[in-house]
Amino acid sequence: MRTVFALVVGIGAVLAHNAPATAQTADDLSVVVEPAAMRLVLGENADISVSVSNHADAPTSALIVHLDITDPLQSTSVDPEDWTSTLSKPVGVLGPGDTAVVTWNVQPISPGTFWLYVVALSPHTEIVSASTVTRVDVDDERSLNPDGILPVAIAVPGIVGALFLAQLTSTRRGRRRQGETPGRSSR
Repeated sequence: MRTVFALVVGIGAVLAHNAPATAQTADDLSVVVEPAAMRLVLGENADISVSVSNHADAPTSALIVHLDITDPLQSTSVDPEDWTSTLSKPVGVLGPGDTAVVTWNVQPISPGTFWLYVVALSPHTEIVSASTVTRVDVDDERSLNPDGILPVAIAVPGIVGALFLAQLTSTRRGRRRQGETPGRSSR
């Protein structure tokens, strides 16, 4: 029995020694979102940069970063997929002291104040490291000329109307020359 116990302990020690160590606590990772605050006008987009750093003496498991957005006042329903097409991005394994940078382009779809944050996680551990909150203020700027469309919006119907009137006038003149008046019969 002692031999079996010694054999199991010996195999366990060899496996533990040969297994790669991984960063195991949330304090081993830092997740930083930049900029720390943003002010946008509805319809604008902005880039955010996320740095994930490993402060442990061992490599991490393969990491994924996930973006989330919420309304702290719960006055607006927020679907982060409306802000960006990709919510999760792979980071991979980070060695001791390594940092990876991931970027997102976000475009809010409603005005208000929102909190944006990112979590780093691994499918191989139950540890999650979260960034601090980035405040995103979105102003609802209404414009009579969004994206310079006002001249086109006025000119196109005006040109179409002018062409219609020109055609109508030309048609009436042609009928008068022939001696006919629309709506009246000849006697």
